[in-house]
Amino acid sequence: KAAASMDVNVGSLSDPEDYPGLAHFLEHMLFYASLRYPKEDEYNKFVSDHGGSSNAWTAAENTNYQFDINWDHLEGALDRFAQFFICPLISEDGVEREVNAVDSEHGKNLNSDPWRQLQLYKHTANPKHPWSKFSTGNLETLGTGPKSRGLDVRQAVVDFHTQHYSSSIMRLAVYGRHSLDELEALVRPRFSAVPGRALKPFIPPPDVFLPEHCCQLIKVVPIKEGHTIELAWQMMPSAPHYRTSPHGFLSHLLGHEGEGSIFALLKSRGWASALLAGESGASLSTSSFFYVRVTLTEEGQQHVSEICGLLFKYLALLKGGESQWPAIFSELVDLQRMRFNFRDKQEPYSYVTSLSSLMQQYPDPDLLLAMYHVPQEFSPALIREALSELSMDKVRVTWTSKLLADQTDKQEPVYGTQFSMSAITPEWLHAWREAEGAPEEKLFLPAPNPFIPTDFTLYSDEASEGAPRVVVDVPLKMRIHHRCDLTFNTPKADVYLDFQSPEAYASPENAVLTRLFVKLVNDYLNEIAYEAQLAGLSYAVYNTQGGFQVIVSGFNHKLTKLLDTLLEHIADFKVRPDRFAVMREDLVKEYANIKFQQPYQWGNRRMDLVLLAKCWRVEEYVEVVGALTPEQLTAFFSKLTSRLFVEGLVVGNMRCSHVEALAAGVEELLSSRLGTRALFPTEMRDMRVVKLPPGVTSLYLEPGPNPSDDNSTVGVVYQVGLDDARRNALLELLVHMGKQRAFQTLRTQQQLGYIVSMFNRNQHGVHTLMFVVQSNAYSTSHLADRVEAFVEETLLGEVLPARCGDPADFSSAVEEVAKVILEKPKRLGELSQRLWYEIYGGIMMFDRQEREVAALRALTPQDLLDFARELLHNDGATRRKLIIAIQGAVELKAAAAAAVAGAGTGADAAAAAGAATGAEAAAGTG
Repeated sequence: KAAASMDVNVGSLSDPEDYPGLAHFLEHMLFYASLRYPKEDEYNKFVSDHGGSSNAWTAAENTNYQFDINWDHLEGALDRFAQFFICPLISEDGVEREVNAVDSEHGKNLNSDPWRQLQLYKHTANPKHPWSKFSTGNLETLGTGPKSRGLDVRQAVVDFHTQHYSSSIMRLAVYGRHSLDELEALVRPRFSAVPGRALKPFIPPPDVFLPEHCCQLIKVVPIKEGHTIELAWQMMPSAPHYRTSPHGFLSHLLGHEGEGSIFALLKSRGWASALLAGESGASLSTSSFFYVRVTLTEEGQQHVSEICGLLFKYLALLKGGESQWPAIFSELVDLQRMRFNFRDKQEPYSYVTSLSSLMQQYPDPDLLLAMYHVPQEFSPALIREALSELSMDKVRVTWTSKLLADQTDKQEPVYGTQFSMSAITPEWLHAWREAEGAPEEKLFLPAPNPFIPTDFTLYSDEASEGAPRVVVDVPLKMRIHHRCDLTFNTPKADVYLDFQSPEAYASPENAVLTRLFVKLVNDYLNEIAYEAQLAGLSYAVYNTQGGFQVIVSGFNHKLTKLLDTLLEHIADFKVRPDRFAVMREDLVKEYANIKFQQPYQWGNRRMDLVLLAKCWRVEEYVEVVGALTPEQLTAFFSKLTSRLFVEGLVVGNMRCSHVEALAAGVEELLSSRLGTRALFPTEMRDMRVVKLPPGVTSLYLEPGPNPSDDNSTVGVVYQVGLDDARRNALLELLVHMGKQRAFQTLRTQQQLGYIVSMFNRNQHGVHTLMFVVQSNAYSTSHLADRVEAFVEETLLGEVLPARCGDPADFSSAVEEVAKVILEKPKRLGELSQRLWYEIYGGIMMFDRQEREVAALRALTPQDLLDFARELLHNDGATRRKLIIAIQGAVELKAAAAAAVAGAGTGADAAAAAGAATGAEAAAGTG
């Protein structure tokens, strides 16, 4: 892949007063057309046709545009990309349509707590500061509102581009397989035409929060279940101090989770389940926003003032521990340099995006070290200055909980968030000052990290390629695959262990108990494993439909030390009633909050419910989780581990002897410590997908779980069938030819909604073609009709006949798909995931890419036309189609109103009636 990103040093802070969200709106409009390429969506089509993707984002001070593409088409993409900044065409018709996409994007965020909280912070800031404005825009601020005042929105978009887009404040990053001279030759003639208006970046004033906005307690009612307390400060900007990184030093200590940390103490008291600390992504070039956010337990909700007091106690400890700063800073530098020296290769897309935006902040010689957060100088004076700003008189405390509903008296106007704001009481401030001087034995600065690796030897004598080798194979008990791989020349390894148990998912109750087990294991490990994570190791323990998995990755020198620690915790697993209560409470909230996800995500869950042979409802988890006891989990753990089969994979810098020793340790743990026996043959994991009935359209229709979410969504599924190289290749080619046109038709032209996509999905080895559309303006029946019309009229009627009828275009498409399939992994984790997919699914097609490309290159245009007709045509007896339709509040209200008015014979009213009678029965899953 090649990639490029342009960062423009202007963002929403520069929005005109009459047009909140205009910078964001311009970002959308630049994708339409240009004087050089006047055909609408030409840029997106070119990028998509050549194996790439594109996007953009708008922040307070920056707007960033980025794309990636198959490397040999970089020149054409750059030529089209440059026109964004030279001569874009902003049409009246495009403005009229795209404002709906911006409004849909805003509608998608209305029930998102992070978006609501960000806007609340803005609303409670200095009203004269541009940061306080609404920045994303909607139909009111960019459409109906300006029009009602006689303003010309299109001209405002054109003027913003003319006045604020200048080469003097742009930074371009380009990545490709060409030489540097060749890349420069591609860039210079194309981007030298970007107007240079000698503009300088807008420098925001530092007074985001005035004294009257500080030392305040803000109580907030969220959408989701749960309680948090956040302490936030405006402090000196971080970018000018990147070489000394005082913000990073404080983040490291305040966010530490090991022994002696503030989080470890709060957790031991049963008050907190998570803690985050660091600089906010909403920080400005002239001001940083630093925060400490604590996720509270029900018990912690009763001790908010004490938690704040302990935090100020820890800040006092930091100030008094200056003699320990040099050693802690030195270790932090060593860790960051180690990460930098052995960093994984980034995807070109994300790499250029980071580079272009950070080029605005850091000088070229230090760019990469600053990008990877490597401090270069120790400055105790700056640390002292930063610490002094984290004071009680400057703090803003935000307490979020639904239990505060009766204590709020205000409403934020954009998102409707209920809140109150008042000065922190003298009683709280006095208690915090008392806490600063009180002794607390469990709070201390971190000791040296025992997981820092020192041996980086590469075992090149055992390096191999191709399929992993089975080094341990005990039928029905254990099978371990190994490949000593040094493709990336790093002293790292990945270990996957899949523990299969027939008990894990035998019932909704068992599934919840398995989830509680892995949550408790992670909870018990936290203080120890956090040190390992700082030292470049990572781990995951999570439940699956067939049991639970353990994944450990990172520097191989200390990897087995972490794995041994993790497995010891499993072998010695005991249910601690106090931690069980906290984890159960956390899981209750987790299940309750699923209904507040985006509607299309809920739709994906309902699709699993229809298509997976065994799949439990979230509602069933909710029903059982609250009544579970520690005694039940103790008894269940014995059943869970009584019979197991372990499938494993080790990839990277590990010798075969190391893997054999690892397997012996797992075997000893299972047999001697847990008394585990082998599975019976009939107990092996059996993941099945329901085969949809042919020749009919199956339907699952229901109201969305969140009655306050206006968005409706449809997921339209066309089932292809079992894993097969030729049919996989046909599906990849079909999606490649159709996805950009689907986006252009359904989103850009018809403006159905912000979320529109066409993609292939693999579900336990069964492949499907899927469309997803989410809208706050149209009903599910309308969305489903529009998808059907696109498939019949546009995809089957226009796109495929045209492209299959042009031999050169067809051959080009085949080769572009081949390049995507044959793209090599960029890092060890990506390679490991590819191999693990084959092992976990039992497919073992380790040469999948080569097989699929061989099948792809053997295809004819008629093969694709026949495949598409078999898969998609509405009069075919072979089509297996499923619609998952989740109705939002707007649709349900309209259907109810139509029914009351006696218009219940329409499609929407019929759909609502279908939902009311449980249309799940129409899914045809019997």
